[in-house]
Amino acid sequence: MRREPILAAGGIVVRGKREPLIAVVKLRKRNAWVLPKGKLKPSENALAAARREAVEETGHDVSVHEFLGAMSYEVRGKPKVVQFWRMRAVGGPAREPMRDVKAVQWLPLDEAVEKLTHSHEQVFLASVGPIAVAAERSARRSKTATRTARRDLVEAADAERRTEFGEPQVAGRVEFTEPAEHNGVVAADEPAGVDDAVEPAEHAMRTGVTESAEPPRRSTLIQSLWLWMRRKAASDRTRPD
Repeated sequence: MRREPILAAGGIVVRGKREPLIAVVKLRKRNAWVLPKGKLKPSENALAAARREAVEETGHDVSVHEFLGAMSYEVRGKPKVVQFWRMRAVGGPAREPMRDVKAVQWLPLDEAVEKLTHSHEQVFLASVGPIAVAAERSARRSKTATRTARRDLVEAADAERRTEFGEPQVAGRVEFTEPAEHNGVVAADEPAGVDDAVEPAEHAMRTGVTESAEPPRRSTLIQSLWLWMRRKAASDRTRPD
C-alpha cells in the first residue's frame, strides 16, 4: 500500500544589516531547535504555508524570495517532504511567536547549523544557507548601489543647474544686474519706482488708469513687469478699434 507523504513548507529567514543572521526556533515539545516550518493546511499551497509558518514561528513579517530546495525524512514511518524559500525579515518583531515556539534566535550561518537539533536539517541548512546569505548580501549591495546612483544623479543635476543659472538667490533679496527675459517679456530698463515721483492726478491723465492705493513694494524684476503690464493695458484701452 502506497503511503502518502506529509507535505510541509518553511523558510530560511534572514535578517541583519552587517552580517546576515538566520532564524532558528525552539519548539516546546522535545525542546528541539529547528528551522521555521510546518504542515500545509487543507487546500493551502506550499508557498502560502511557508510564509504563514515563518511569520507564526519567528514573529516577524517576511518577504518571500527564491525557492531554495526541499528535504525529506520519515516521521513515524511516513515520508515527510518540506519545501523551503529564502525569506527576509521585514522590520522588527510584529507579534509574539506562536505558543508552540519557546524561543527564537538569530545566528550567523555556521552557528545556526550547529544549533539545529536534527542532523537532516543541519545538512540541508549547510547546503542552502550559503545561497541565502550570498543572495542577501547581493541584494544589499544592489540597494546601496541604487541609492548611490540616485544621489550622484541629483548632485550632477544640481551642479548643471548651478553652472547654467548660478547660485540660488535668497528669498527676499532677489537682485538682477541685467533685464531678465521670462516667457518673451523683457523687464523695462527704467529703474524701479519711476512712477513713484509722478503725482496721482498727472499719472491718471497720462495713462487713463486711476490708482486707489500704491502697489506693494516688489523686487526689481517683479515691479518692472508690473509697470510694463500696466502700461500695456492702458495702451490697449486707448488704441482705436
